[in-house]
Amino acid sequence: MNLLAGYIGTLAQWIEELSFYLFGLVIVAVAIILLLRVLADVFKLNPFGKFAYYTTKPANRLIGHMRSSQLFYPLKRALGFDPAILMVFFATVILCYVLYTIVGYLNVALWAVANTFIRLGAGDVVGVLRYVIGTVLLMVMFFFLFLMTVIFINSIFGLLRKWVGFAYRRIGPLLQIFEQRLPFPGLGFLILWLVLTFVAYAVQLTLLFDLRRV
Repeated sequence: MNLLAGYIGTLAQWIEELSFYLFGLVIVAVAIILLLRVLADVFKLNPFGKFAYYTTKPANRLIGHMRSSQLFYPLKRALGFDPAILMVFFATVILCYVLYTIVGYLNVALWAVANTFIRLGAGDVVGVLRYVIGTVLLMVMFFFLFLMTVIFINSIFGLLRKWVGFAYRRIGPLLQIFEQRLPFPGLGFLILWLVLTFVAYAVQLTLLFDLRRV
């Protein structure tokens, strides 16, 4: 049992380290793409040239979708310049942070599974039940937060369109509970995210409070 728990713990460590570097790489890649777009404008490169076309196409796609956002024109009027590039960069940073947080819940669930096997090997029935219940609840929160992240990615970047319908069908009833009671659209999405995050934290605090990194 302890050997199996060790393997699961190693997997959790690998996921944590890999996600940290992966999301950092995504932020750097988006920054480079946006920088190439800015340089193409500064040097007034021919947009129909091969170099300018292929280096600016990814950024143009992201910027074009960002300009259709409801936040674009209010920010443009407030700042006095086109904020699309900044919006893409900060949206990427926020998204990577959100994804890293969700992966953190997955890691906690893996550590809980590892601890479940340790408790099982020690004959601690109460501890096993507590960890099983905590793991299941945490994975449910992970699933809901993942669905909300899919919706967030689609609304910001226009990606994952094939998954959005599935995500809305699963998370839609919960969103409607909050959206119907609030005057501002989108505020219910934020509140539901905070509620799910709070529940996940409460599960860790009450059921997985003695979680050990084996």
